Amino acid sequence: MKNSKPCLIQAPANIQASYEAAINENPNNAPTSSSGRKKRSVGEHQRFWRPGRTLKIAITDYGDGGHEIVKNAINQWAPHVNLTFEFVTLIDDEELYEGDIRIYLTPLSNAVMYSAIGTDALTEPSHLHTMQLGTDYSSAGYESLVMHEFGHALGFLHEHQHPDASIPWDKEKTYLQYARQFGWSREFVDGAVFPLPRDADRSYEPYDRHSIMHYNVLNTCTIGDWEQPVNLKLSAGDKAAALKFYP
Repeated sequence: MKNSKPCLIQAPANIQASYEAAINENPNNAPTSSSGRKKRSVGEHQRFWRPGRTLKIAITDYGDGGHEIVKNAINQWAPHVNLTFEFVTLIDDEELYEGDIRIYLTPLSNAVMYSAIGTDALTEPSHLHTMQLGTDYSSAGYESLVMHEFGHALGFLHEHQHPDASIPWDKEKTYLQYARQFGWSREFVDGAVFPLPRDADRSYEPYDRHSIMHYNVLNTCTIGDWEQPVNLKLSAGDKAAALKFYP
């Protein structure tokens, strides 16, 4: 979306609360040991909702068509997950919001779109939203950005940070690009752009450069001739991962 910044994945404010919400919702979220058994101790856990459940999704409605546009983008995931999406209106002036996932549409004065990761939404107080989206509905790529953020709401992380990502980054040029374009520090870029170390407590699907969860990558930020345009639709890998974690 025009003038929006790439979204940031933030660590949960309370890792214990995040762990408990994830495990209580779906025991398969538990971290695994090297033997493949589920661990009881808190570790890097997954945050997928319980397959077969109904997710109540509340979206603010300003009567400008945005509610339906966002709903239609979210429904691109629906055929690939064993979940039922129930859409309701997020009433902006209520003290307590309804919905498992609560989407606030805003002009984005800070230019940031974001979402709680999967079951972390359950740890958010009910007077707060769990996802923020802009209202520039006609902007190029708006639907794909909504699909990306809802991928986070389903529990998926950034694909360009996959430990097996084969992106030949030119780190210094990338730092300069993100500082110039978004005002990001080197620490922000390290945490949100470059691949992360493999974590033994997580399970990984094969790296997919065409995933909706992948940032676009400029040729000027890589060594040699490597770039990745914005992905505008769910990839075959996205659909396969969705079917695996939501059978």
